[in-house]
Amino acid sequence: MTNLTLMESETQESASIIENQLKSNLDIFADIVKRLKKDPPPFIGTIARGSSDHAAAFAKYAFETHVGILTATISPSIHTLYKSKLNYKNSLIISISQSGKSEDLIESLSYARKHGAVTLSFVNEEHSPLAKESEYNIPLLAGKENSVAATKSYIASLSRIIQFIAEWTFHGELKQYLHDLPIILNTKKDVSLSSAIDILKGEQNVLVLGRGFGFPIALESALKLKETCGLHAEAFSGAEILHGPFELIQKNCPVIIYLQKDATYSSMLKLIEKIDEKNAQMILIGAQNILNLDDLKLKKNPILIPTQNSVHPLCDCISLINTFYPFAAKLALSKGRNPDKPENLNKVTSTV
Repeated sequence: MTNLTLMESETQESASIIENQLKSNLDIFADIVKRLKKDPPPFIGTIARGSSDHAAAFAKYAFETHVGILTATISPSIHTLYKSKLNYKNSLIISISQSGKSEDLIESLSYARKHGAVTLSFVNEEHSPLAKESEYNIPLLAGKENSVAATKSYIASLSRIIQFIAEWTFHGELKQYLHDLPIILNTKKDVSLSSAIDILKGEQNVLVLGRGFGFPIALESALKLKETCGLHAEAFSGAEILHGPFELIQKNCPVIIYLQKDATYSSMLKLIEKIDEKNAQMILIGAQNILNLDDLKLKKNPILIPTQNSVHPLCDCISLINTFYPFAAKLALSKGRNPDKPENLNKVTSTV
């Protein structure tokens, strides 16, 4: 039996983590939902760094489409360096972190709370300074993460965000999809990654594309390719790539594309056709039941990496990244790298 990297084995814990989340901290969810229903926030702000900031980007799309409240990223330097005075009255400010120790996150959340915000944290270290600074703290419950590359904690952040939305909006169907997700994640798929690895192991540059809920997954994937494989990986939205960045796509350029079955799907299929005209080498990652490209007229067959069948666009994004992480680990190994211990990185990064 092949030994798994920590990155792979920790990804495999995601299903049980989600199961545990769904039966934990329900009283905290009930309290904050009651408060937000009584006094809806005018806007939602997110404070995060690294992979957690990609989870925050996912939260933006999810809150704006399912709760209908404008959501924006708050750069910690606005407070820590520029010392700007912002009006947070009645807003909801959410901080997401693995360690909960970064000083800039703590200072920014503290300022928001002191100036009228309802503050909520999703933190893996339940008793961390950030968790203590927040009015409401909902732990990720991902357990200790030993690989430098965050995997299960990122997935746990996404599932907590979806759980929060389901509770806030009384969306019973979404809640059921989330309850079904651990079973779906544990459904083993015999997917060959060798063709995609063969394409990327000799490359130095790669583009990663997604749109809507899939764009934060592209951002996270590009970060992991940088961290674990030393690749210059750039993520773009499926719309933004058609502006200046499209010039980057040349013959045989490797392009990873995420697909999910929602309002973005048809535009992403059109994008695939445009990229094919450049004779690029595409790697498509999406649910098995939406990766039927027979109606597209493509010159070069893309490499397909199917995930489990689509159930709900939000939950599907967890399946997408859950499939990508082991792929990134195997790609790193093919390049002679240790994905669990990148040479120049530490597990906890503290910024001001």
